[in-house]
Amino acid sequence: MAARATTRWSLTGRIALAGVLLAIAWPTSLAELAVSPATALPVALVACLPVLVAPEHPLRAWAASALGGVLVALVVGPAPGHALGVQAVYLVVLGGLTALVALRCAPWAVAVAAVSPALVVAAATRSTEGVALAFFWTLVLLAVASLVRRVLAQRREIAVVEERRADEESRRAVLQERARVARDLHDVVAHAMSMVAVRAETARYRLPEVGETAAGEFAAIGDAARQALTELRGVLDVLRADDRPDAALAPQPTAADVDGLLAATAAAGVDLAVTRTGEGPVGPATAVSLYRILAEALANASRHAAGAPVTVALDHAGDAVHVRVANGPGRDAAGPGSGLGLPGMRDRAAAVGGELTAGPDGPDGTGGFVVEARLPAGRAAGVPA
Repeated sequence: MAARATTRWSLTGRIALAGVLLAIAWPTSLAELAVSPATALPVALVACLPVLVAPEHPLRAWAASALGGVLVALVVGPAPGHALGVQAVYLVVLGGLTALVALRCAPWAVAVAAVSPALVVAAATRSTEGVALAFFWTLVLLAVASLVRRVLAQRREIAVVEERRADEESRRAVLQERARVARDLHDVVAHAMSMVAVRAETARYRLPEVGETAAGEFAAIGDAARQALTELRGVLDVLRADDRPDAALAPQPTAADVDGLLAATAAAGVDLAVTRTGEGPVGPATAVSLYRILAEALANASRHAAGAPVTVALDHAGDAVHVRVANGPGRDAAGPGSGLGLPGMRDRAAAVGGELTAGPDGPDGTGGFVVEARLPAGRAAGVPA
């Protein structure tokens, strides 16, 4: 909208300028040139019309003006008592177009345009003095235009440098914030998870009364803590990677890892029922979103509806993967969460072009909670499109 408005105003300004020039050139052509009232308007239009196309096509506008001036000087000629076969208004327009060529066109075009005023004056006066004077003022005009062109070029270069510096400062601020977040995660979360893993591993040695069943649970807790630490280290590597292409990054989960996630959830004591329908390739981006959404939904179900049965339905139909995680009302629920789980799942679904809904199950909200997502299957690695 802004670009269209700018173009409209530019065209309006050009028409206004051409109208003002025509209002001056039309009556003065009768006094300065040997024209009749019938030919005064066409001669005036020769001086004014090139202004209309000058902003977009300065070289064409200059060529039309120069050729028109030569034709007027050769065909019409000066009026009695005048030595110049073209109008003063025309010379002002030609000088302006020559300066515009010097500002915006290639050097060869500037060299060609430099001789146009002298040629027009030569055709109009047929005198050596007039040609020399035209050359002098043309050189002055080109010198000023070249100086202005250099100043404008330097200002553009300064603007580019300032923009690059602002981008670099913004990037540096982002990297500093990422480094701070990485330090906080390492100092707080990594230390706490390490303590969980150590205490779970040493429980059977510190507590002689721990039986085999409890020892197995502690071992599972230790394995989960170590897996969480591994994933956390991957996140820290990404945060610390900056722009290093050789930074070691942890592999992202794939569709094959969903089975391991479901098995680990069931092994943790969740009453889990899984149904699958359909099959097909799943793209890597969709696989990551599917895994993370499932992990978050199962974690929410086990935390906020402890002891409730959980059902997972996975349906690969055509070019989409449908996942539904539903849990019944729990006997013992944890406190309120951080409020980031559901928005995070929605963001992951939207990132791959999918959609996610979540809410209480049943009209009164006492039947549990349901998370449903539809994700485009995408294209799996190695599978032709």
